[in-house]
Order: sequence, then structure tokens, then C-alpha cells
Amino acid sequence: MKKKVVAEDFLKNYLPQELLDLINLDKLQISKKSFVNKRLKKYFSDVVYRVELNNQNAYIYCLFEHKSYPDKDVSFQLLQYMVRIWEHHQDHYDEEKLPLVIPLLIYHGEKRYNIGKRFNSMINTQPNTEKFIPDFEYLLFDFSKYSDLEIIGSIQLQIVLKILHTSFIDKDYDKIFADILKLIKKLNDTKTILEYFTTGMKYILEIKDYDFDIMHDKVNLIIPERSETFMSTANKLREEGKLDGIKEGIKEGRKEGMKEGRKQELIETISILIKDKLPIDKLPDNLESKLNKLDLIVLREIRTDLLKDIINIESIEDLEEYLN
Repeated sequence: MKKKVVAEDFLKNYLPQELLDLINLDKLQISKKSFVNKRLKKYFSDVVYRVELNNQNAYIYCLFEHKSYPDKDVSFQLLQYMVRIWEHHQDHYDEEKLPLVIPLLIYHGEKRYNIGKRFNSMINTQPNTEKFIPDFEYLLFDFSKYSDLEIIGSIQLQIVLKILHTSFIDKDYDKIFADILKLIKKLNDTKTILEYFTTGMKYILEIKDYDFDIMHDKVNLIIPERSETFMSTANKLREEGKLDGIKEGIKEGRKEGMKEGRKQELIETISILIKDKLPIDKLPDNLESKLNKLDLIVLREIRTDLLKDIINIESIEDLEEYLN
């Protein structure tokens, strides 16, 4: 996505038309700078495009989420990165006003995306305080297995998006991997094929817990001239101790994702059971926050207590006392 031909193709095919009409993609520049926090590098990556929008400087900030489940803090992260882009811009340009920064998120996780896209959904808002709350909405491009987005564009872009889209799909990966190889084979020249093959295989080998020998057989069948390159890429990762370590990390990440998913399901069930007992439409934010801090064992105990009517809850105060 740091290649101009791929970046332009992605923006042309996926930006809303009303936004695309304002942007001069001929002036697109790609920044080498990353704004993602070091501690989040294994979960997120980013790329920054500087464009002209109505003859004014503007930025498109693309954040890639490499988690199996949606991150509820992504709006806050985007706000931080947008502020850093403005700071960086001020250091290099003497302009009266700050440039527009258009934030967009590219998600390809294992879970369905169910997070609000407006920043103010994260804020504990009160009546008549709206003017004090910063707000924006990010563009979401969902390439998870639940996505309705069609994979379109140039072959280069289709390869990128196909790999992202299938990262967390394990069923029938033989066919998916073969489709990716066939796309790579369609590229025009040897140099481009080698580049996309090497990068694509490295990414897949890093994130997929997939049979190495089967992958090698598919390469031999579809792009036999790349068999040696595939072996070289795979062996290099193995020699550096990355392959096993990264796969273990992905497994742990998936476990964490499944754990987080089970936790959210328990909290939703508890919330429904509480709303059945109390005349409220929504659980108070402080109590929801308290539930989020509890572990799975405690949450299961609370669910059991509520289902069996072991605890007597007739008011919010009773609920607070019980959770304390």
C-alpha cells in the first residue's frame, strides 16, 4: 500500500465518490513516516497519503488492524495519530489553518466488525455538553470474512486485499492460496511477480498456521519457477526463528480474541438479564466499565446468580452493591 500504483488504485476504487471528486490523485505523495505506537506495532500498521483536496493540502491516514477482533479503542488511537500528523505538518509547512486529515480503517479480522465509527461514541456524554466534545467519523473498509465489500481493482491491489481478506480464514485455504498464486502469476513482468510473490509469501508464512509442504506443492504446481524463492523465504524465516515464534504469537492472539469475544458475550447476557429485572434501557457506563474489568470466571458466576435468582436486585444501588 506504499506503492503509488496500488495506493491510487485503492483510493479510486474504494473512496466515496463525493470525496474522490475533490481529490487530485496526480499529486498523491506517500509518507515514509509511521505514527503507530511501538507497543501496538504487532497489531496495527499504517500508511499516510498526502493529497491535494480542492487545491489545499490534505492527508489520508490509513490504519490497518491486524487483530482477530475489532479494537474498541480504535477511534481514540486514530485521534492520537491525526494530532501527530497535524504536529508533523506544522513543523514542515507555514499555513494559517491545519489541513484536513481523513482517517480510514482497514479491518480484516476474524470477528464481525461491530464498533461505532464516531469518536463521540467513546465519550461519557452529558446533556448540553456536546460543544466540548471533539468528534469525527472514520471510513471503514471491512475485508473480514463477513464483509460485503467486493475485491476489485488492479491485480496488484487484488493480491493485497485477497491476502488480507483470507488471513483469518482456515477452511478451504488450499483453494484460497491457489487463487492468490494465480493472481500473482497474472502480473506483467518478472520483477513485479518476484516482488509480490516474495512479499505475499512472507506475510502468509508469518500469519497463517498452514501446512508448509502443501503450500510448497501449490507453488510447484502454479508458479514452479518461484519454488526456489518460496523455499528461500520460508527457510529464512525458520532460520531466524521467526516462523514458529510468529505462529505461536498468532495463536496466542487468536486465543486472546476468542477470550475477548466470550467476555463480551457474557457481558451482553448479564446486561440483558439485569434489564429484565430493572426498568432501564441501558446499563450505566460506570457499571458496564466495572463488568469489563472482571475476568471470565467472575462473569460466569454473575450470569449464574442472575439466571438462578440467587441475588435480589431491585435497584441500581442493589446492583452496585452486588458488583462491589
